[in-house]
Amino acid sequence: MAIDFEKAVGRATADFATMTAEELGTWNDMNDAEHRSQYLRFIEGYHKDHCYLCNKDFKTVSKESPCVHWLLRRGKFKNKDVVLIAQKFGYINICAYLRWCANAEILAVNINDLKDEAPEGKILSSTIKWKNIEWSFDCSPNDFAGHGGSHSNFPHYHFQMRIDGKQFINFNDYHLPFSEHDLFLLRLSKEPGMHFDFGNHGMGMQDAMDIDPEDIVNHTSPTEDEEEAAFNIQTMIIAPNKPIRGEDISAAFEESKRTGRTMASIFREKFEGTDVDVKSIVGPSETVPKITPRTEHKPR
Repeated sequence: MAIDFEKAVGRATADFATMTAEELGTWNDMNDAEHRSQYLRFIEGYHKDHCYLCNKDFKTVSKESPCVHWLLRRGKFKNKDVVLIAQKFGYINICAYLRWCANAEILAVNINDLKDEAPEGKILSSTIKWKNIEWSFDCSPNDFAGHGGSHSNFPHYHFQMRIDGKQFINFNDYHLPFSEHDLFLLRLSKEPGMHFDFGNHGMGMQDAMDIDPEDIVNHTSPTEDEEEAAFNIQTMIIAPNKPIRGEDISAAFEESKRTGRTMASIFREKFEGTDVDVKSIVGPSETVPKITPRTEHKPR
């Protein structure tokens, strides 16, 4: 998260290659502290339908003071007003705020930033779902380079917003500029040894899928509510000498309900040291929204 973060970034414009491990650690600690401080203010206001950035109710839309909370659509604003928001906050701040909102409802599940599901070659491609709204971000190498005429000859991204499944803002309505802050962090993320993310409170499904599958199997709990599920765990049991009894499956199911452990972890424990092979495939839940694709207009 980077809102009000420019002061921290400003202290980081030194050549990272010349910084010692201690200096890098100090810089990371400073950023983490700023991130945590802002999140605590955000979540306190969120539960009161109040925006911590502008100190106004979510329903308030003031043209003199554009704010990211307008995108929650609790107050009415026009399609073109997204340009005001983009010019004031930039991509990273906007995306971080929307991720925080989505994760305030359920962690990671409503943020599809999976690399395997993004169109090939994209610099940015993600979809965020929150209540009845979906926001999508898209940026190709051509967009980042600043293609075309005066309306798009600067590094920019595209944004789509759907309300109740209906389009409110289309990808190709606007070419939204990256801020200097955005460009600094995006370029920095490509440096060897550097990594950029939205922190624990802004994590999406790519962060979730980067967790060791063994940890997912052993440390997550099953849920009967598919809307809450972050992962889809499929387990295969291969028993070469005798079939698995129905009683074993029923017992594992009952133990799973009683203990909150996955059936995969229970079967692994039960058949450890035997010739029974237990294999699990961990994938994202079907609840995760699909990344909304964008059809690029090729330059003439």
